[in-house]
Amino acid sequence: MDYSAIQLQLRQVDEAFSRSRINVYSDTKKKCHFNELHSLFVEISKIELSALSPGDVEIHYNLLSFVLNGLEYLDNSTLNVIPYELVSCLELALNDWIDDDNFIIVTSLSNKHIEYLLSTNFNSETFLSTNRYIQGKYNLKITNRLIRITLPKSLSRDYLSSAVLYHELGHFIDLEYNISQKILLKKYPPHIPIPIGVLPSDINKEYRHTLEFFADLFAAQYVNQSTNFFLQRITTPSRDGDSETHPSTAKRLQIVNDFIDGKPLEILDEFNHVLSPSSLPALKVRHSNLDPKISDFKNLTPQKLKTPQELHAIFKLAWDVWIDSETNFLKDFEEKERYHIINNLVEKSISNYTIQEKWNKA
Repeated sequence: MDYSAIQLQLRQVDEAFSRSRINVYSDTKKKCHFNELHSLFVEISKIELSALSPGDVEIHYNLLSFVLNGLEYLDNSTLNVIPYELVSCLELALNDWIDDDNFIIVTSLSNKHIEYLLSTNFNSETFLSTNRYIQGKYNLKITNRLIRITLPKSLSRDYLSSAVLYHELGHFIDLEYNISQKILLKKYPPHIPIPIGVLPSDINKEYRHTLEFFADLFAAQYVNQSTNFFLQRITTPSRDGDSETHPSTAKRLQIVNDFIDGKPLEILDEFNHVLSPSSLPALKVRHSNLDPKISDFKNLTPQKLKTPQELHAIFKLAWDVWIDSETNFLKDFEEKERYHIINNLVEKSISNYTIQEKWNKA
C-alpha cells in the first residue's frame, strides 16, 4: 500500500462529509462526534502524503476507515432515519451496566430483511490506540465510543422485532467485559490459546454458543420473551439445530423460558458467578409486567409509563397484544391495521415517557 490509497480515501471522506453536513441528530453527543471526526479529517488533509513512511500510510488508511465507518453509522442515526425512541430504550439498559457516559449507540441500516448484528471492528483497544496516536500527532481526541448496531432497513420502525436490539446490546456488554471468555478460561485454563479467535473448533463452538446464551438472557431481563416470539417466527423447525455459531433455537427458547419462570439455570449461575467479582450487576428481571387486558392500549391510547421497568415492558406488551389480536380489542381491524396500530402505540408510549423524563430533569 502506498500513499495513493490515502489520496483516494481523502476524496471519499470529503464527499461523505459533504452529504452529512445537513444531518440532524437527536442528541449533542452525536453532533460532537461528527465534529471531532471532521477535525481529524481536516488535519490529515494537511499532511504531505508522499512523505509518509509505509507504516504511517497504513495507520492513516485505518484512521480514515475509522472516520468513514463513524460517518456511516451517524448518517443512519439521525432523527429522520431511526426513531430515537428505540435508542432511548437501549440507552437506559446500557446505563445499568456502564458507568462511563462516553458511549453513543448508533445504528446502520441493512438491506437484508432480518440482519441484526453488533459490529466488533472498533473495540475498546482500537479506540484507545486511535486516541493515543491522534493526541500525539494532531493534538486531537475522540471523546465518545460508538456502539455500532445494524438492523434491517425494512424493520427500522417495527417494535415487535426491534426487541432483538437488546440482544445485540447484550453482545456488546459481553465483549466489553469478556464475560463469556472468562467462563471458558475457568473451564479450560491450560488449553485456551490467546487470542480467543484461534480456539480449537470444539471450544470455539462452545464459546460462540455461550455468547448467544448471554445475549439472550441479557435481553430477557428487559423484554421478557419478546425475542423468543421473534425467533419462533424466523426459525424453520425442521432445520433447527446447533450450528458452529449458534445453539439451536429450541435451546435458546428454553433457557429464556426458565429464566423468566425463575427456574434453576446452570448457565445463569455461571454468568452471575463471573459478573459478581467484576463488580457488575447480576442477570435478573429488570422489567415490569403490563397486563394487556387492562392496558391503555385497550383504549387505543399510548400506555402511561412511570418507570424504566415499565418502559422496557412495552415490548412484551406489544407482543401480547399482537399474538391475541384475533380475539382482543383489535379483532375488528384488518391485520395490516392491527400491525400499524401496535407500532404507533408503542412509539408514542416511549416518546411520551422520554419527553416527560427530559422535562422532569430540566
